[in-house]
Amino acid sequence: MTAQANDGKRGSWLLKGENPLLKKGAGRGIHRSDVIASTVGHMEAAGQSLEYGKNYEGYWTGELFVKQLHEKIIPVFESIHGPVYQALIMVDNSQGHSAYSQDALLTSRMNLRPGGKQATMRDGWFLQEGQRVVQQMSFPPDHPKFPGMPKGMREVLIERGLWTAGLLMRCGDGEKCDPDAASCCAKRILDLQPDFQEQKSLVQEVIEAAGHLCIFLPKYHCELNFIEFFWGAVKRYLREHCEYTFSALQANMPLALKSVSVQLIRKWEHRSLRWMEAYESGLSSKDAQFQVKAFSSRKYKSHRRIPETVARMLDA
Repeated sequence: MTAQANDGKRGSWLLKGENPLLKKGAGRGIHRSDVIASTVGHMEAAGQSLEYGKNYEGYWTGELFVKQLHEKIIPVFESIHGPVYQALIMVDNSQGHSAYSQDALLTSRMNLRPGGKQATMRDGWFLQEGQRVVQQMSFPPDHPKFPGMPKGMREVLIERGLWTAGLLMRCGDGEKCDPDAASCCAKRILDLQPDFQEQKSLVQEVIEAAGHLCIFLPKYHCELNFIEFFWGAVKRYLREHCEYTFSALQANMPLALKSVSVQLIRKWEHRSLRWMEAYESGLSSKDAQFQVKAFSSRKYKSHRRIPETVARMLDA
C-alpha cells in the first residue's frame, strides 16, 4: 500500500463562489508492506515501511519482499504462534512477488546455443524409461570447448532426446506459440518439461523452505484478498487525519494501522471465504456478488424506512 502526504479528504465546505486551495501533487509518500492474520490481527513487528521515490529510499521490489519474509514475517509469525503452527500465506499476484531466483529453470533466460549472456541454472531432471535422470544445465569445468558454461536449449534437448533438425529457438516474428502446440519451437518443448513447469517463484520457495504454505491469488480479484479491505480502512483513517505534511503522515501511519480491530479483520476474512465458495460453485462474478450479499447481516430493501431489526434496537 502507498500513502501520500497530500491525500486528504475529498470534500470540504466552502462559501459560495470560493474554490478550494489544493496542494500541487500528491506529495512525498510511504510504501507499506504488512501482514494481517485472523488469529492476532495486524502483525505490527512483521511490517516494513519505505519512503518511496527516486530521490529517497527507492522503490519496493521482490528482493525487498523476500528479505522481509526472511527477517520479519516468518520469524514474527513463529514467535507469536509457536513452532507447532503452520502458516498459509496468501500473496497477491503482483510482478514483484512473482520474481524468480537467479538460478531458476526459465527458458526466457536461455540461449539456443552454449555460452553467451545467459543464466547459470540449477540442475534439471527428465524421465527416461520411467527413471528420473538429473541433468546439469552447465558443462563441466573440464569441458574442452565450453568449460563451466551454460549449455543452452539445443544441448539440453539433445541430451533429453527431444531435439529435431531445423528446430527454431522460438516461434518467428515474436508470435506466441499455439496453446495446443507441443513441439513448435525449442522454447515450447522445454516449457512443457516437468522440471521447468514445477519451477516456483522465489517467494514461494522461501516460504515453503521454512515449512509453511503459500498460495498466489488470481489477478484482478481483490475481493479474494481480505488485506485489501484493511488497506482501505487504513487509508480512510489517514485521509480523515490528513494535515498535508509528510511528518504528519509519518505520525499517523502507526495509528492508522492500529485502528483496525482483529474482529473486523476476521469479518473480512469470512467475506473473502464467501467469495471463494461462490466462485468454486461455478457462479459468475455478478451472481457471486448476490450470494455473498445474502450472508450480510445488514439488509436494506428501501431507502424510505429502516429494517425492523434496527427499529427494535432503537426502541430498546
